[in-house]
Amino acid sequence: MDYWKKQGIDNFIIELEKYYLDCSAEYFAGQGIVDKLNKEETKYLNDSLDLSKMIGIDSKYILNEILKNKEKDKFSYFLLRSTNINLEVNCIDEAGKTVFILLAENYFFEKSSFLIYSINQLFERNYSVKKEDEIFVAELYKKIQSQSQLESWSILRFAVKLNNKEKFALACQKHRELFVILSLKMNKPISFNFPNLLGVINNAIQFYRESGEVILKAMRYYERTRQIMELDSRKGTFKKKLAEFETNKPIQNKEFEEIVINLFPELK
Repeated sequence: MDYWKKQGIDNFIIELEKYYLDCSAEYFAGQGIVDKLNKEETKYLNDSLDLSKMIGIDSKYILNEILKNKEKDKFSYFLLRSTNINLEVNCIDEAGKTVFILLAENYFFEKSSFLIYSINQLFERNYSVKKEDEIFVAELYKKIQSQSQLESWSILRFAVKLNNKEKFALACQKHRELFVILSLKMNKPISFNFPNLLGVINNAIQFYRESGEVILKAMRYYERTRQIMELDSRKGTFKKKLAEFETNKPIQNKEFEEIVINLFPELK
């Protein structure tokens, strides 16, 4: 191994420990090196880095424990996203809480996309959804008090049902399309600033054309067609958009349709 690269890794470990003690800053010196390591260098990093000693926690529960301390949020997220650092993510603590549950508890009530990023990173580390996660998400639904919380809960529900990093990544990428289907199912706009379903479906048929067939299928299955056509009767915008879609229909995204069936099996 190159001497200077070895020195850089040694310095990184020193700076990481300093960051654990005070992670008020967004970044710390030399942090970028962790994402640029080859196989040999990654092995050296993990052989040299003793997180258990640094933090004073059994190595199996490092992430579980630091997630309980909100002051360590930036440090815990840095560890989670730094996939070259070996980190156990599938352990359940003495309170019966998983890393998934702890992340949800930390970020569910915050109006940000941090929850999505964190769950994505968790799946990148080969997290497997547990029965405890399923129960937690089901109970969390009862605590929803706002539109943004319903959106966050839906993302958590998608994660639990998909339990797969590639599928969840696609679901996050296509979350707007999924919220169209969820809006149709719940008979109200979810995550869209429209007064009714007509605005949601007009927007969808114009901008989510590769998913148009499955969206229209959801409209029919959840019996929203009559309601939407009545709302459209004055201007006829949806009728025109629908005709144009059928005439110039693009190739449909079959991979996304599989995700939809996983999440909404009634649409199969």
